[in-house]
Amino acid sequence: MILQSLNQLYERLAEDPNYEIAPPGFSPQKISFCIRIKPDGTLVQIEDARKPDERGRMQNDVMLVPGEAKPPGAGINPGILWDNQTYLLGRQPEDKPAGFGLKRFEAFRQRHLELEQAIDEPAFSAVCRFLQHWTPEKIEEHPLLNDVGTGFGIFALQGEKRPVHESKKIQDWWRGTLVENGEEPVESAQCLLTGNSAPIARLHPKIKGVTGSQAAGASIVSFNATAYESYGKTQSYNAPVGEDAAFQYGTALNSLLTGPQSKKHRIRIGDTTTVFWTEKPSILEDNFADIFSGGSQAIEEVQDITKREQIQRLLEAIRSGTGYQEHGESDTPFYILGLAPNAARVAIRFFHRSTTAELISKLHDHQQCLEMVRQFTEPVGKRFADPEFPAIWQILRETARVADEIPPLLGGAITRAIVEGSPYPEGLFSSIIRRIQADRTINYLRAATLKAILVRNHQQTIPTMLDTGNTDPAYLLGRLFATLEKTQEDALGSVNAGLRDKFYSSASATPASVFPRILRTYQHWLSKLNGGSKVNRERLVQEILSSIEATGFPNQFSLKKQGVFAIGYYHQRKDFFTKKETAETTETTTA
Repeated sequence: MILQSLNQLYERLAEDPNYEIAPPGFSPQKISFCIRIKPDGTLVQIEDARKPDERGRMQNDVMLVPGEAKPPGAGINPGILWDNQTYLLGRQPEDKPAGFGLKRFEAFRQRHLELEQAIDEPAFSAVCRFLQHWTPEKIEEHPLLNDVGTGFGIFALQGEKRPVHESKKIQDWWRGTLVENGEEPVESAQCLLTGNSAPIARLHPKIKGVTGSQAAGASIVSFNATAYESYGKTQSYNAPVGEDAAFQYGTALNSLLTGPQSKKHRIRIGDTTTVFWTEKPSILEDNFADIFSGGSQAIEEVQDITKREQIQRLLEAIRSGTGYQEHGESDTPFYILGLAPNAARVAIRFFHRSTTAELISKLHDHQQCLEMVRQFTEPVGKRFADPEFPAIWQILRETARVADEIPPLLGGAITRAIVEGSPYPEGLFSSIIRRIQADRTINYLRAATLKAILVRNHQQTIPTMLDTGNTDPAYLLGRLFATLEKTQEDALGSVNAGLRDKFYSSASATPASVFPRILRTYQHWLSKLNGGSKVNRERLVQEILSSIEATGFPNQFSLKKQGVFAIGYYHQRKDFFTKKETAETTETTTA
């Protein structure tokens, strides 16, 4: 299913010039300069082929050229009508032995002279005349070559906008050469992707751009030991995929990962590189990366007004759970693929297929589970407002002290739970509880995540904000701890080690051993308050205690109850700093 979907995607991307998909035998290369010549091969000038970006910085232009990219250490391997300065002009690299540049220029010139008669194209012959008369010493006459760096160069005739390598006759010759010089297939069989009988690819394509994998790329499908071979079938003949289909699925996936449009098709979740696409262009595909990786902050960071409006409408559709049909894309298939590095290949962490309408519905369910009164609704200094639609990386960040300590499989498990509507990983719950016990911080993201897991996984009814009618002992004791802490702060001001720093971990785990002691000290703090503050605080404490006195303080709380304790604490703390005349009516979320 994965490779079939990517194979079908190739046809769509190949028709869109924005993706710059290369046909078989061609590759996109970064071009920085152009050698402009006359029909007789005389040099006119060496031009800068770079283009300014949005910030005015010069960037190499990407063009499709004959041949594939040349890996480092490939020896003397000249291209056809394109290459770097060493091959095209004989530039001597400073870190290479004497004669290095001259040998490669001679190889480039000799290859073109040998092909001149077979190609029989005036523009190609002009390039040959230029190469015959050019000497590397002339490089110093063109200071532009020092500015363009290591980018590649091409040839173009005077007065022609199209470079020489884009001549139809030359490209037809190149395609014909590929067919004539192609290796005879070792085996033909039925292709697993297309169902047609075709020459089978001996090796599957290298996939580049997966964070943490080999720089040269790694295959999704490969067999590197006889233990994985069966019925005498070696290499990738165990997984028969036609050469054309293998090229197409590899090219499509590499385009999503590293192509010019990769920014809108890929995000990183933990150590997992995630790509996504739809069967046809869609608004959700264009903006999914901003929503999934940036949450509600994505709107503030987008400069384009049209794109900002699209994201706003999508977020509203997620919030309401309805209304996506207005875009006319509700039945469009949507694919999400998670890739992770492995020792010898690219590992599949998860793969999900749904429609755009189904995905919006799942995102809505996820948002409803997470819904929680926010601690900061507006930016405070350098701090962003709490996101209504938190990204996965923001949730993962709350599970560990530093990014390297985040469990590697957790990001993929959370993503799968969101897009499939399945239970959240329980490891997420325990990781957040451990972080709360370690740093005694109960913020919006941690409380919201604990609530989501309790609602979806354990079918509990958890309020989005303070619920004074909730009689769960864990919730009440969380509220009580927050009230006692606020009393200490009002009475003593800022102290080096407050109540939360000293007692939160033990109070949330073994309340019977801690709360009686804190309540005795509480009377001393209460005596320092004045007038109405003292009366109101004592009334609140007694209201909470009245619901606990019947059963007494529990000896210990399970991990799940510690999560409820944290939510009660967060709700009460938030209520203390919320203006009562603007407080919203308590809402609840059920599974």
